[in-house]
Amino acid sequence: MAFPTSCLAHLPVHGVWKTHAIGHDLANSTWRIENGEHQYIVKQYSHDTEFGRQSGEAIQLDQLLAEQGSAPQVIYADQDAGVVVQEFLNGDSVANIFDPIQRAEQLAEAQLHVHQLQVDARPWSLSERVQAYCNALEDLLPGRGRDARSDCESYADLFAAWEHGPKVFCHHDLNAEHVFFRPELKIIDWEYAGYGHPAFDVASTMVINDLYDDEIDAFLEVYNQTAEYMLDREELRDWVRLVALINRIWFQLQEALTATESV
Repeated sequence: MAFPTSCLAHLPVHGVWKTHAIGHDLANSTWRIENGEHQYIVKQYSHDTEFGRQSGEAIQLDQLLAEQGSAPQVIYADQDAGVVVQEFLNGDSVANIFDPIQRAEQLAEAQLHVHQLQVDARPWSLSERVQAYCNALEDLLPGRGRDARSDCESYADLFAAWEHGPKVFCHHDLNAEHVFFRPELKIIDWEYAGYGHPAFDVASTMVINDLYDDEIDAFLEVYNQTAEYMLDREELRDWVRLVALINRIWFQLQEALTATESV
């Protein structure tokens, strides 16, 4: 995806900007830009329909969470183009914590913060969103799409538990690299956020950060001290399986879209 140069005219400062690509997938691309004095993050979202999002929804979340102080300040946003410019965070991320137990405990603090947020966001269904993945995959690779939908049917009980269980605001992609804990807590990459089951969100955090047994114990000890809904490891095992299934379908869709765009 090409850098959206039109956003540069809307920055509060001007100059000759250098761009550095720091992340790319079909759902979004991210750049760091700097002019020797100022730095910003530029993100462009794409393929909203295939990834189960409404157009402009991710940018609306960025703006709402920035207003609440949980996400970087939004400098400029263009919902039609799917482009948002945010402040560049210079703080310490959880990924830079050397001790794995302390890292797990800090992740738990961040997860608690997210789960206690009250955000005026449109509720969505996990089942419907994953079906959007399957539909897009079936359009591109019919055999893979049918297999993915069949796999989802075997997890119907867990999808139902997500729909009818407790709801808190969830990040759904709480990588340690996305959490800045000093000088103040700020979290990035909210495009998959929304109201959902807390156990699913915690399971996602466990999988994304590849937490070991002692790290999971440390995480849950901190999390359960003040969480509205207490979680235990046995309950989380099934949710980890659901996370793994959804991740597999998501990556298959990424692969299929990439192959199509490269033709």
